[in-house]
Amino acid sequence: MADIRLPIGDHKFSVRVGLLCVRDGALLANRLDGDEFAFVPGGALGTGEDVLDCARREWLEETGLEAGECRLVGVVENFFGNRGPLQHEIGFYVRIEPPEPAQLPEVVLDGADTAFLWVPLDQVRSFPVLPVPVAELLDVPAGQIRHVVNRDTDLSTPADGDLGAAASGR
Repeated sequence: MADIRLPIGDHKFSVRVGLLCVRDGALLANRLDGDEFAFVPGGALGTGEDVLDCARREWLEETGLEAGECRLVGVVENFFGNRGPLQHEIGFYVRIEPPEPAQLPEVVLDGADTAFLWVPLDQVRSFPVLPVPVAELLDVPAGQIRHVVNRDTDLSTPADGDLGAAASGR
């Protein structure tokens, strides 16, 4: 199985699955050492893999835990990047049941320089947690899926690279 990430013209195209885990009024996020922003856990969809299987695989890879109930809540067409290639990402966002607090590791198991943190829901936009439209997906009622188009090609980025790429866990 290969990750769905490829260069097309002047863009990098990718398909990503993001995990939305909410517990006690806070969203689970990942944060790389030194970054001033966070991003939702997840990763690239693999060839031949469906979205919910990818969500379960990514959850297991990052936390070491079996996934609870998963449901698709949103699709984000994300265009970003002002350094290097422009990014065109199709993101599927899956709501996942939270683990017990003591079960979650402090750092992402497949990325030792990445910590888990809980961001209060009223701070998701201002923190920020990326991708930017993730806040719009936190209140999707059961049985519905929200579609968002996000164009962030003029973001100010941290010194070490592209916000969107970091938000996508790449």
